[in-house]
Amino acid sequence: MPPGLAPGDQLNVRMYDFPDLGSGVQVRVGGDGSVRLPYAGAIQVSGLSPDGFQQAITDSLKAKGIVKEPNVTVDVLSAVNLTVNVLGQVQSPKVIPLFSAAPLSYVIAQVGGITGLADHHLTILHHSDESPTSVEYDPDSPNSEAMNTLVKPGDIVSVSNRGVFFVGGEVNRPGIYPIGGALSVGQSSGIGGAGVVNKMTLLEALSQASGITSIAKRSKMYILRTVDGKREEIVVDEVKLSKGEIADPILHPNDIIYVQPSYLRLQTNNLFSTAISSIYAVAAVKDF
Repeated sequence: MPPGLAPGDQLNVRMYDFPDLGSGVQVRVGGDGSVRLPYAGAIQVSGLSPDGFQQAITDSLKAKGIVKEPNVTVDVLSAVNLTVNVLGQVQSPKVIPLFSAAPLSYVIAQVGGITGLADHHLTILHHSDESPTSVEYDPDSPNSEAMNTLVKPGDIVSVSNRGVFFVGGEVNRPGIYPIGGALSVGQSSGIGGAGVVNKMTLLEALSQASGITSIAKRSKMYILRTVDGKREEIVVDEVKLSKGEIADPILHPNDIIYVQPSYLRLQTNNLFSTAISSIYAVAAVKDF
């Protein structure tokens, strides 16, 4: 049974057949789950939807023979259960009012849509004992089944993050980067300034880190990945990778890319720097 009105909820009831109540009377659901109204009397509303409460008032007035066809409306001012909490990677995470089941697309629209860092895997945690619902929600490739998945009052909609990867060693900009990182103008298809990248590869990750340094060991780069609590090492030859001789590995969230220095390149650079310094020194002596 979906959640409905509960003790503490505040409502405004308009009973247009009575001049003194046409503008509305504000009531609060009591601790016993009931509301007491002029003419209609005490009505048990716990668990009812606003429409159900409205019908209960109508039925009470008819049963008492006060009005044949009552004209009644109920507005919810605040309700504990008649809301949906939207969390995670959305533009404006917040609690929104929801008085009856509504499509997921409507709920997401109320919080401004998902961000560019959002995973397309959404989870709906239900207020009842029903198991959580997993939805593949891609605004760029919408499908009716996902868009029309029903969200009920009391549910929680969680939009997870795509995750990050770490780059260290001989790269120009070591650091932590989002897998759904910002793209250049014309590439971004996300909302909120960050691009949506369905899959991030090693070459794309190195590009985000502004490439490797001149002394990087290209033939032996590492992707460190934790699987079931154990660390795995994936060795990649970037020389073959850049030539298209091997497949570009797809990164997983929390992968660590480590580019070690090449001893040979380091020594070569040192010799080159020493040679240049010697040439300048000889030239300076000759000038002197």
